[in-house]
Amino acid sequence: MAAKTSSWQLEAGNEWIARDPFGQIKPGDVSEASQPLCRDGTVVVRAPRNGYASLRLWVSGAGEYRLNVDVEGGVQVDLFAGWYHKMAPTKGKQPPAPYCVDALVPVASGAERRLPDADNAVEGQTHQEFWVDLFVPAQAPAGRVAGRISLQAGGETVELPLAVEVIDAVVPDEDVVTCDHNSYGCRWIPDMYPSVFSDDDDEDARWSKAIEIMHHYYRLVYEHHGNFSNLGAGHAGTFDRIYGPKVVGSGRDKSLTDWKWFDRHYGPILDGSAFAQPSPGASPPRRPARPVWGVYTPINADWPADYLWWGQPGYEVEMKRGLEQFDAHFRENNWLTTRPFFFFNHKKRFRWYGWDGDEPKFAKDNVYWLEMGRLYKDALGDSPVPWAFRADASWQMKNMFSIFEGIVDYWVAGGFLRWYPQETKEVVARGDIIWTYSGTPGISETSSALLEHVWRAWGRGIHGHCDWLSVRPGADPWFNCEGAETGTIYPGERFGIAGPIPSARLKLKRNAVQDLNLIDARAKAAGRLEEVRCELGEAMPVKLWETPPKAVVELPPEEWNGHNLTEGTQDDNMADHVGLDPLWWVPIRQAAMGEEVKS
Repeated sequence: MAAKTSSWQLEAGNEWIARDPFGQIKPGDVSEASQPLCRDGTVVVRAPRNGYASLRLWVSGAGEYRLNVDVEGGVQVDLFAGWYHKMAPTKGKQPPAPYCVDALVPVASGAERRLPDADNAVEGQTHQEFWVDLFVPAQAPAGRVAGRISLQAGGETVELPLAVEVIDAVVPDEDVVTCDHNSYGCRWIPDMYPSVFSDDDDEDARWSKAIEIMHHYYRLVYEHHGNFSNLGAGHAGTFDRIYGPKVVGSGRDKSLTDWKWFDRHYGPILDGSAFAQPSPGASPPRRPARPVWGVYTPINADWPADYLWWGQPGYEVEMKRGLEQFDAHFRENNWLTTRPFFFFNHKKRFRWYGWDGDEPKFAKDNVYWLEMGRLYKDALGDSPVPWAFRADASWQMKNMFSIFEGIVDYWVAGGFLRWYPQETKEVVARGDIIWTYSGTPGISETSSALLEHVWRAWGRGIHGHCDWLSVRPGADPWFNCEGAETGTIYPGERFGIAGPIPSARLKLKRNAVQDLNLIDARAKAAGRLEEVRCELGEAMPVKLWETPPKAVVELPPEEWNGHNLTEGTQDDNMADHVGLDPLWWVPIRQAAMGEEVKS
């Protein structure tokens, strides 16, 4: 829908279709279908209570302008200006589009702006994209709420009438799918926020600043219905001071001491107090302040026990003493909601250990896992702390599901999971947590492509999906962007924000989780959850399960390779998906809003 004068134009469209700075739809978002927001001359969006409705706006013209979005009835408005990332050449070729929009910069409604945008520095820019979030509080009454979108420029005003149709349904606070945003360590923070670390501060001050910014990442992800996972231990098992206490002594005298930096880092996210305030530039929190879903711990094969003594009685003594003291610290602080978990980050080829902790391929490595599981069980017993033993499984996945039953209870599974529907069902039935993991589609891909991750998790009846590395959008994502496949969260420093800013992809995932929360709650209330899951699964164009290739059936995992695994199959990495219509999510949205699903 559009309104215009002789010099300016204001348009509104749905959240799944992005445009470039010249008004052209991103090539990956060109759809054979349409999903207009206009109804009888009004932009109409439907929204649940305790949830969001989103849309994109496009302003075109030249000169100074002001954009306002106003809604009555207590509906809260967040406005963001989209940043046009100048795309870097890929393998000697230009990307599908020279500019792609993704990073979202918070702006005030009515603030003065200019086209072209001097900061974005797009030569010949004629259009500016905005993202609008409309949040409906839980206590708002259902019904139609009036609003307007107005553009003031050159002494003229262009208006689009806006209506928010608030439905009866309330988005549950608990998410049925955990969208995990993974990251590693904190050494990247000073590079992304140089002005914050520009002073000659002492070491303690720098660690304090790193923790503060890290908390902002937790806040931003939490408000977008996600879980931020920050792994402190490297492949060799070492970690910085903010990730674990000091260790003193050895053997039966080994003790964990000085929890100051660990508590400063983790305390506010383990008791939920961190989420009572927003990250810089963000709106006040709208989710209840609660402890996070789960956190990595620094516990690994070389900490708190010395791996030099692996297999010796001394190793067992040190590991169990360390685990008991770690557990005691959580109990003393009443951190009994968040899942602290074990995770072995190493691979044999990194040359720190002689066995694979991450994505094991060889059955001979099972002995190490079984031994660590025994020590873990012996040390923690029936602790009230909800410990979890995590395994990132790929090659040996099917075998690990059975061999490690009762030891590993938190599975993060690679694309091979698509071959094991029955085994997956059995793992879920016994109470284990199971997620998938993969890379993230880049910003030149179809905007809705990353929603395949979210859909497959719910459609398969599992618990979540992990985006591998979500805080590193590249050395120069602004003017030489390589796709930002590892960066759905951007540093806000260039915009004067001492913390992260969201992306359109982050908000698309939040809205998708919200949709599934609504569908799941309605289906459970009707006693039809599995039936609805099956019906929607059959209607969607995204495959949930596949027949394994011949090699998987006939050969042990040690003999699989990139060639024999891909014969006659399609990779489960959704970033590589081809041919999916950009509006494929529309039937799921219709189901979430309680509408009849249209094919």
